[in-house]
Amino acid sequence: MKIYTIEHHGDFCYDSYLEHVIVADNHEQVTELAISRKGDEGAEIWKTATITEHGTYTGDKKEPFILLSDYAAG
Repeated sequence: MKIYTIEHHGDFCYDSYLEHVIVADNHEQVTELAISRKGDEGAEIWKTATITEHGTYTGDKKEPFILLSDYAAG
């Protein structure tokens, strides 16, 4: 699995996710995980979000997961 970031450039102030660090096999899994954790920003914004690969995951987990999220609480 690889380590990815996914971020959108929407204009949301509160109760929304802005970015995630996700461990997954591919971009489709990254997008699906981001959508599953949506806040007030909604699902659509993640379908066009920027995904960047950062390296190989060397941990023990075998299923895709969200490692870290940037959430704007309000």
